[in-house]
This record gives sequence, structure tokens and C-alpha cells, in this order.
Amino acid sequence: MTEVKTCHLDAFTVIGLVGDNTRGPGYIGRLWEEINVKGKAIMHLAKKDADGKVTGAWGLTNDETLSYLPLDRKKGKSLYMAGIETEDDARAPKGFTKWKVPAFDYLYAFTELNKLNTIHAILEYAEENGWEIIGSPFDFMPPDSRQTVLFFPVRKIED
Repeated sequence: MTEVKTCHLDAFTVIGLVGDNTRGPGYIGRLWEEINVKGKAIMHLAKKDADGKVTGAWGLTNDETLSYLPLDRKKGKSLYMAGIETEDDARAPKGFTKWKVPAFDYLYAFTELNKLNTIHAILEYAEENGWEIIGSPFDFMPPDSRQTVLFFPVRKIED
């Protein structure tokens, strides 16, 4: 059974490669393959923890307006960034893109073998507990872990 929790994340910055759903099925997997090859060019920008380890990789889903709104996959373009968290003042090298994610409160859960099961568990938890998903979900891959954490924004924190 998937354990769903709540948390707050302050605004953070990610630099990576961006693709969109017009690239056809499997574009997200191909984007991760590309970042695994080209990512060396941004590793020096990676945010590190107190032990000097990279804090992790992010898969960010976004709408065409770059407002982190919920997606309607039947209408318009959805964007996805595969990248690493950086300091806010980091500059994206040529060929890479920088996105700043605003502060949100989230529902989150570690993925099970089937990512869809985790998504359904989070959506069910939200409905049963009066939470409204207000934005696109994010994937977080912590270092030294084979699990992915799924984050669903439920409240935007204004500056």
C-alpha cells in the first residue's frame, strides 16, 4: 500500500533539457537518455547537500505558459524537463533550459513498481482528504536510491 504524505518545498531551480508531447510516445524516456549523455555539462551546477552529494534529479511537468498549471493532455502542449536542482543564480549553458519552481505544499509518495498505482493512490488520497491538485506532477530521483518520489502540488505559496 502506498503511503501518501504532505510537505512544503520552498521555491527551487532546475536546469536541464526540455521536450514536449509533440515528440510522440516515449519522449520522456528519450529525454532522460539524452540528459544522461549530455548532463555532464551541467553537473558542476548541481546543488549539493552538507556531505557534498548532488541533491537529486527532477522530472518537471509544465503547461505551455510555464505556470505549473494542471495539464489537459488532449488540448495544447505539455512540457517536461529532465534536469538537476541548482542554485537559483546558476546560468543554464547553451542548449539547456532553466526553470524556477515556485514554493508549493505537496502531496507526495515514493513510487511502487508501477508508477500508475502511485499516481492513483495520491489522487485517491487527495479526494478522500479534501485536497485539490492544482498543478502538474513532478518526479524526484534522490541520489543513491532506485525509487522515484512523485510530488503533486496542492497549494501555491505566494512570496
